[in-house]
Amino acid sequence: MRGKQMKAIVYGGIGKVELREVAKPRTNEGSLIVRVHSCAICGTDVKAYSIGIASIKPPVILGHEFVGSVEETGRNVEGFKSGDRVTMATTIPCGNCRMCRRNLFNLCENKLPVGTFINGAFAEYLEVPPRGIEHGNLMQVPDTLSDDDGALSEPLGCVINSQNIAGVGFPDRVVVIGGGPLGLLQAETAKARGALKTILVQRSSKRSEMAKKFKIDHVICSGDTDPVEAVRELTDGEGADVVLNAAPDRSAVQLAFQLVSKAGRVSLFASVPKDNPIVETDVNLIHYHQISVFGASDSTPANHHDALKLLSAGKISCSALITHILGIEDFFKGIEAIRNREALKVIIKPNS
Repeated sequence: MRGKQMKAIVYGGIGKVELREVAKPRTNEGSLIVRVHSCAICGTDVKAYSIGIASIKPPVILGHEFVGSVEETGRNVEGFKSGDRVTMATTIPCGNCRMCRRNLFNLCENKLPVGTFINGAFAEYLEVPPRGIEHGNLMQVPDTLSDDDGALSEPLGCVINSQNIAGVGFPDRVVVIGGGPLGLLQAETAKARGALKTILVQRSSKRSEMAKKFKIDHVICSGDTDPVEAVRELTDGEGADVVLNAAPDRSAVQLAFQLVSKAGRVSLFASVPKDNPIVETDVNLIHYHQISVFGASDSTPANHHDALKLLSAGKISCSALITHILGIEDFFKGIEAIRNREALKVIIKPNS
């Protein structure tokens, strides 16, 4: 460590993401400092770098999928000590609003998201504010998990939230649309929850080939094969009991309703571009086939705890999902590897 300075990836506004020297954070009475070991690049980080995100208030350090160790604690902090390995459900709730009173902490009306509203983990050190400790967002990482694998618990928590809402389990036949990191997590999580059959639909042949390394029953490349016909054939002509859309594309949403069975469920897990979010759908299909449609966004601390358990049980193919491990100086190489579809999850090591 160079005095009181540290390296960090800072979002300075649209088109302005750079590696900077910034001040190392300091604790107050109720906060603690984490030395960051691993932080994964998320789609949010790629979007911030590529086109900017209007809701981010610059300047802010990006990064929220992390594992680190407690460096120091404020004098009023309880439950954590120096050296504890920790991760975090990084949407910090207020605990007082209507959503929080219903335990929907991910929908908090006064939330503090790490890496967009407050400084994140693409840095050598991160301060966890009192709210992040008081509401159970910060949690210890099991000894059985590596730093890199533990960093996947944040996106996996989001997947678990969506599957809890959609009620995924035995004996569902589950289709996931989109073979990016979150789509792969969706497919493996569905299998771990008891799904009878898992089917991944992915448009690009490159990502379809990558998906074959994972615990998924069938991979359909929709660039080569009609996905509607293929799914019907794999489900005795009935369609999927659950369709989880993990592709941020309007056509993928439309496809979901073509793949689902009567009395099936559709989870709109991925967002679509905000400048064109309207999707044409045959509402009579939903009505007459009694299809349930669910939204899902972010995760709660409880989801994050469940994610750590699932990772510790070896149910997720972490070694296949983590394709690149880089130092913070190579952050932008990691971004480009994701944009070029050469990478799935890229882990950044700020202190390497």
